[in-house]
Amino acid sequence: RKAAPWEPRTLAALELPGAMAEASAARPSEGTGRPNRWIMFVAGQRVCPLCSFCTFFLTGMLFALVFVREAIEKSDAIFSFDAQVVRSDVDVQRYYAFRAARGEELQTGCGDEQHQARGVCEDDEQCEWSSQRCEDKQVCPHPDPKPRQSMLLYRGAPAWAGIVYEAKNGRSLLDDDMLGYIDKFERILLTTANGAVNSSGDLSPWDQDWCLKAYPAGNDGHPGKCAATLSVLNLFSMNAHGRQVTARQVAEGFTAAGPLSCLCSDADALCSVCTPEGGLKGFGGDPAHFSLDAWPADVVSCAARYAAQNADSAEQRANRTQKESMCSRTLTGSSVQDLLPVLTSLCAWKPTCQWEPPGGGFCSSTAFYRATDGDGLVEGAEKERVMSRMCDEQDLKWMGMRKSFLPASFDCQSEDKKAQFARTTFFPGGDGKDAEGENFETNYVGGMRGWFMSEQALEMQIEKESGGDLRVMLFSASTLRQQFLGILIVDMCLSITSLVLVWAYMWWTLESAFLASCAMFEILFSLPVAMSLWTVICRQQIQFFQMLTVYMILGIGADDAFILQDAWLQSRYLGGEETDGDWKTRFAWAYKRSFNAMAVTTATTCGSFLIGAFSPLPQVRDFCIFAAVVVFVDWVFCETFFASAIVVHERFLGCGFQKGQCMGPGCCCGLWRCCAAACCKSLVGEIPPPGAPPQKRAMERWFEGSLFNSLVKGRCGFIVLWCVVIIGMCANAGISLRTATKANPQGRESLDTIRGAEILANEFTVFGVPAVSMVWGLDDEQPISEWGSTHADNVASHSPAAIASFVSPEGQRELLSLCRAADRG
Repeated sequence: RKAAPWEPRTLAALELPGAMAEASAARPSEGTGRPNRWIMFVAGQRVCPLCSFCTFFLTGMLFALVFVREAIEKSDAIFSFDAQVVRSDVDVQRYYAFRAARGEELQTGCGDEQHQARGVCEDDEQCEWSSQRCEDKQVCPHPDPKPRQSMLLYRGAPAWAGIVYEAKNGRSLLDDDMLGYIDKFERILLTTANGAVNSSGDLSPWDQDWCLKAYPAGNDGHPGKCAATLSVLNLFSMNAHGRQVTARQVAEGFTAAGPLSCLCSDADALCSVCTPEGGLKGFGGDPAHFSLDAWPADVVSCAARYAAQNADSAEQRANRTQKESMCSRTLTGSSVQDLLPVLTSLCAWKPTCQWEPPGGGFCSSTAFYRATDGDGLVEGAEKERVMSRMCDEQDLKWMGMRKSFLPASFDCQSEDKKAQFARTTFFPGGDGKDAEGENFETNYVGGMRGWFMSEQALEMQIEKESGGDLRVMLFSASTLRQQFLGILIVDMCLSITSLVLVWAYMWWTLESAFLASCAMFEILFSLPVAMSLWTVICRQQIQFFQMLTVYMILGIGADDAFILQDAWLQSRYLGGEETDGDWKTRFAWAYKRSFNAMAVTTATTCGSFLIGAFSPLPQVRDFCIFAAVVVFVDWVFCETFFASAIVVHERFLGCGFQKGQCMGPGCCCGLWRCCAAACCKSLVGEIPPPGAPPQKRAMERWFEGSLFNSLVKGRCGFIVLWCVVIIGMCANAGISLRTATKANPQGRESLDTIRGAEILANEFTVFGVPAVSMVWGLDDEQPISEWGSTHADNVASHSPAAIASFVSPEGQRELLSLCRAADRG
């Protein structure tokens, strides 16, 4: 048939050979090929050629803009990363009923909700605005800090930096060589910072420019020195050299213990002022008859120096107001008589007064900076003594240090006492102003040669030297954003790579960059449309797992595009009399043929997901419902936007050359077929002559040939094989399925930020001393009477019977026993 004058030349149907025409006439009818009004609209024949294409495109953009507007208005409230609760479970109800009955701790005074506004806080005489929040005004205000005496603030909070260590390959961090690697790492990091430079390109050593400083008491002219860090190495630093340095620093005034530091010595023995029976020498119970004659001479002379300082302080306090005098009193200025109750209590424990590592108590220095003041670690008997002391429940100081640096899984009862994890914390010094924190991040931490990149290089160096036995993980308030940004960039690159690969495969298969791009639009815009329906109409938050539907819809959307495009290509040769060689009837035939196929697959897929809507697990339920909506929207877009894109491509972007020819399909539009035909014709097959139907693709030939014949011949064996596989999988699931003993990993454990956060959460006490709370009187059958929009709005259900048993004498005794059990831990 010749093309009509108004019909584009590329749409003119080719005359079929006689044999093909007879085969086409003999083929049974598969439905009318006459287009109805809807198909005519999709094909651009009702209004204008591009109206339908543009309408569907703008519809997708409109839904996307609605979602963007909703996201801007609600900000991050439109997303939810909190784990949803299974409200039907009684144990879950009891937990949230317990929280509702206990109530949340209410902030009072300057910390209440009204004082969150800076103006209200500053107008209240009892309050002051500090570090981006309102605080109670200090009764005894601190003097202005000296240079780097305060912690550097970053976004209103201390700019802490932490290091998490993990022993690999069955090693222990307490082995001498492993402690040596840690020592080398911290010594370099806390001094030269591995050659870190500032924004000007100048070397900026940590111990010279950034370390938190300590200043001696009673010596205002001292320039100060780097303060002690909270390092796991502190536990093993008090060898002979460490004790000597500590004694010298305490003598210079780097102590907060005042006269109590006079009791300390180099010997690991009972305090020289205590009796073997647990009493205080020279003290019989009456402070009036206390005498220093029984104390060692060196302790008496040390106490005399503090007494002289106390006399000067007392003379100064005499000329001050009562408040100023009270605020000026410190432990350093206390007399021995004032400390008699403390000394009596101390001697009752029969303690040793050997010099101790930082944080150990009154026998430690506030300026023992391990990176510059330490020289080696304890070994042999001294190390065994340290291990014994930190596992002694009577030695509260050493046990507290052990819990600060070593994990909760550290077993003091085992013989080898292995530690798989440890941590170190330190702080940069500043003036207490937020602006300095921004400068610290911008001019020192960031940059290719800044502190963060230098630390990362040092990590890799130490891990390599340890032979993979040690893993070092940095945590820092000023680098967390950069670390997580790096993770997001990698994930974003992986996501973009998957999108590009799918688009490239569609380009190869459809042999049209335009159609591949339209198919990708159909796939990607199904997400914002579904999100706008989910958030605007259903008024639901978007969960983290729902974002993963993008990878699912990539495959489903591409399949739908292939089905519609293949039906369009087949219509030229398989439509028969129904198409009559006209492009409009061809499109109608292809549209109806693909519509039924995609409708069935979409219905089954959506139905499968909707079954998950009945799951009691909220994450599973919301994901399945959202996925069903995304699949349905993608199908709608395929039957509207992509279908109209096929017509636009055929009418306005088609070319008059054959496949495999220069400027033909697969060259200017796909590039694949032209290059493949020139290099290896077997990849694409022989190029059919004009008017001949296309040859079957290699995959089609394999499916209907080799695979089909193999399945027919060995059908019984394949059935038995699959039955065995299914039974084995079910048996394995039934035998191996166990209740989870720990939380799922937060992410890839190869990432230091993720692995370190998991170790801190599971192995260390991050939020201080654990608190014990108890609630009585909850209804056992229905603990929650009303679920609120937030957990704080939940209403607990009380049981009169439970309350009656609680107030009985037996219930009161049980309560007392429970409280005592909490005290015992």
